[in-house]
Amino acid sequence: MKLPLTAFLLILYTHSCAQSAQGWEPTPSPCSALLVAQILVDGLWAPADARIAAFDERGHCVGASDLFSTGTISYAGLRLFGDDPQTLPVEGLTEGGRFSLRLHLPESGQTLTWFGPDGGTLLSGWSDQLGGRLPGFDDPTGVLAFHTRLVPFTCYSPTP
Repeated sequence: MKLPLTAFLLILYTHSCAQSAQGWEPTPSPCSALLVAQILVDGLWAPADARIAAFDERGHCVGASDLFSTGTISYAGLRLFGDDPQTLPVEGLTEGGRFSLRLHLPESGQTLTWFGPDGGTLLSGWSDQLGGRLPGFDDPTGVLAFHTRLVPFTCYSPTP
């Protein structure tokens, strides 16, 4: 069952006003785009009190919000702020900018970093959508999976 857009935006507004985790205070700007996704932790839905944030390549927070749940599914509605061209210094993402995602779990105190299928932590393709959904990260049925443990792996090559 899909969450109606109006309800989704209302929930997003309510949760975007929540207090930020320490160091996770983005600088709002007139340039922004919305990342929407379902959030898993170790294959289970993330706890509803978790907080997600995005950081640019310099380590500056460019967006933060609390997760919210409908039924058992946890969602992120994360506004990513771009650089305001009217101010200095650069305080947000620029066109095509890359960003990383972190998830804070208050109950355990853990902060998890998202790792992609290639092992990298950076997502790319930010563009100013005037507050609309970010292409490529605009599907509320898309899933971002976080893990509490990094499992070491070994590439196996049989010897001839």
